[in-house]
Amino acid sequence: MRHILSLIVILWGFFARAETYTVLVYHGANPPYNFIANNEQSGIFKDLFKRLGELTGHTFELVPWSVAKGQKLFDEGKIDIEPGVHPSWRLQRGIPGIYTNAYASSTEVILGRQSNVTVTNPAQLYGKVIGRVRGYRYGDFEQHFGRDKILIYDNISEKELLSQLLYKRVDYVMLGDTTADYYRSTVNAYKNFEVVYEISTLPVYIRLQPSLTLLQLQLNKALAQMLQHDEISAIYARYGATLKH
Repeated sequence: MRHILSLIVILWGFFARAETYTVLVYHGANPPYNFIANNEQSGIFKDLFKRLGELTGHTFELVPWSVAKGQKLFDEGKIDIEPGVHPSWRLQRGIPGIYTNAYASSTEVILGRQSNVTVTNPAQLYGKVIGRVRGYRYGDFEQHFGRDKILIYDNISEKELLSQLLYKRVDYVMLGDTTADYYRSTVNAYKNFEVVYEISTLPVYIRLQPSLTLLQLQLNKALAQMLQHDEISAIYARYGATLKH
């Protein structure tokens, strides 16, 4: 019996050991998920991982990079965690990773300047130039990209894409609806931008390095508790966003 108790104590110490993990966020131009306020990281992901740190005992360090550079660093094992991801977006990466349970959803949309255009079929967009954040993936919708189809113009962030849309350097842009809503509600020049087409609505997960199976279990437990008590909804609402399950 004494040996069993000793083993339990040892295992408990192993499972409870606090660690520090790096979390990929996108260089301050991806509100309301991540942005700079008062010279520090702010947004949904900061608040989400602050609470996850309280529940798991771990420290989560947000590291801002461009999408393309961040993906490369994850592939190299230099970043531990990427939040807000659907597995289909990372199938072509060197390290697809493992995932927690879903904690929200993301609707990817095509945003345009105010017009009378109603798009019911992607073929209606053939010949148009649509801006995309370099490194973002759009699953089956990408079959409509290419010569004689939708022409893609890559940029480094949603912030840059929306500026290009305003100045008519692209016809449309692709981004998540939560980010689109945030910019339309906070930047007067963008308030008349319109969603002309919904690409997809997918659950999102936290992506981890494949070796982090214990952390995966811990995060799943913490996320379940947060969802049960509507804590994630409250974090989204803090930034004027509605949590989608």
